[in-house]
Amino acid sequence: MASQNKDERAYVNALIKAIRKNSPRVYVYIDRDAGFVRHTSSGFDFLLADMGRVVFCEAKVGNGKLSAWQGFVKTDVTASGTPYLVVRFWDGGTCFTVENGPRIDVDKARIIDFVGPRKIRACEN
Repeated sequence: MASQNKDERAYVNALIKAIRKNSPRVYVYIDRDAGFVRHTSSGFDFLLADMGRVVFCEAKVGNGKLSAWQGFVKTDVTASGTPYLVVRFWDGGTCFTVENGPRIDVDKARIIDFVGPRKIRACEN
């Protein structure tokens, strides 16, 4: 499990780097307190904000499930009318999906993949 958590963090870092490169005006908050200490966990891995649009994101490797706490946070966040998306990494972290949508190459990640109409951009790997 520790290896998967380490991989997930590396994948999130690469994704955030790509989003910042491809959509430079985006504000990104990464929850570095996430982990074993559940009472201090926010219940999400990163938050994206762009032009008044905000989305909470939880990262998973493959088919990983939300914890009970993450499920609670997702319910609470979405009840406020704010999106909470599960981002899944595939193929060794080279591709990701948003809410089980089409696979997107990490290097091509943009804010539109999270807050707007999702365009199908196939993973090149």
